[in-house]
Amino acid sequence: MGAEEMVSISAVPDDSAWFDGLAGVEFAEYLLKLGGRFVVPTSLNACLMDLEKWQTMRFDPDLYHIHKRIEAAHTGLGAAASWTCAPYFAGFVPRFGEQVAWAESNATAYVNSIIGARTERYAGLMDLCAALTGRVPYRGLHKAENRRATVLLKLEGIKEEYFQDDSIYSCLGYVHGETVGDRIGAMEGLPLWSDIDGLKRFSATAASSGGVGLFHLIGLTPEAQTREMAFQGQKPEDEAHITLKTLKDAHERISPGQPEEIHMINTGCPHLSYAECVKLLKLFNGRQVKPGLEFWAYTNRANKKHMEDCGLYEALTGRGVKIYTDGCPMVTPWHNWHFKGLMSNSGKFCAYCFSYSGIKPVLGSLSDCVETAVAGKLTRSHKPWS
Repeated sequence: MGAEEMVSISAVPDDSAWFDGLAGVEFAEYLLKLGGRFVVPTSLNACLMDLEKWQTMRFDPDLYHIHKRIEAAHTGLGAAASWTCAPYFAGFVPRFGEQVAWAESNATAYVNSIIGARTERYAGLMDLCAALTGRVPYRGLHKAENRRATVLLKLEGIKEEYFQDDSIYSCLGYVHGETVGDRIGAMEGLPLWSDIDGLKRFSATAASSGGVGLFHLIGLTPEAQTREMAFQGQKPEDEAHITLKTLKDAHERISPGQPEEIHMINTGCPHLSYAECVKLLKLFNGRQVKPGLEFWAYTNRANKKHMEDCGLYEALTGRGVKIYTDGCPMVTPWHNWHFKGLMSNSGKFCAYCFSYSGIKPVLGSLSDCVETAVAGKLTRSHKPWS
């Protein structure tokens, strides 16, 4: 990698728990057999299924048994069985400026950009090595001078009240990723009260439409409180103007579906926070998911425990919401469900949906998802950009 030295790290999210072939499983088992042990706190990324409700999700038993091998190897090496793509909502939160080695695209973008810790975009297997040694090559985004923005993205004609519709964060994230590619962009114009869950979806979608490991939201990102900070005193090398038409075009690309019926609504990509689950219950307002329509909500295990303890879990499932942990909405065993109309509040899910399922999805706000679930047909509020 051309690095002259290594740097010590303090934490790793283990993305190698994601099953992508037996070689990865055997590699972790081999490290355990050698006596390997993680030397820094390590969380487990989401896997393919809810390890307790895999049968309800219609996963194959052979795949479940492979996941039990993954669980045994990775927890044996010392990873916490968090099973979440949003470890920053499950107690694994580094401080500003802290050197870490994070994998998983949304988590890497989020921890770099919203928290201000420092990591490169690490891939599976590389993260295992980082957790075993507690160090990584000192290069790329680990270095302050490499975190300078080079592209300025300016919002024009996009009013603060538009951000009350949380789907705008996915659209803006999609535009950001498409515009900057693998460069570092700084977006100017987001309200300072921007919702933390919206910023999570911005991170996930930007990392889906572009090779984004770090972005700056001027006034929000810790190391980009001003434009001068974002560009480290230099001038932007490129500039883009984001208008309502830009958002409209992005929305049409990320939400290409025009289904006659919605059969499934998928939320929690990345995993839902506790605040989102509270909001979800308020949006239902005592109403029910229409029978025959699947409404899935993914969250982490720690949040599920909090929800069970305070009655939120029972209240949501009583509305017809199916709550899953551990897994990823994108890798639902689509061939066992035969859905035709899909909806989600996640830009990342919509960006990848067709390649995984062969179905063109519909993007909506969390409120749109609830109204659709109650009505049993596609229901979306007016978007100023549509």
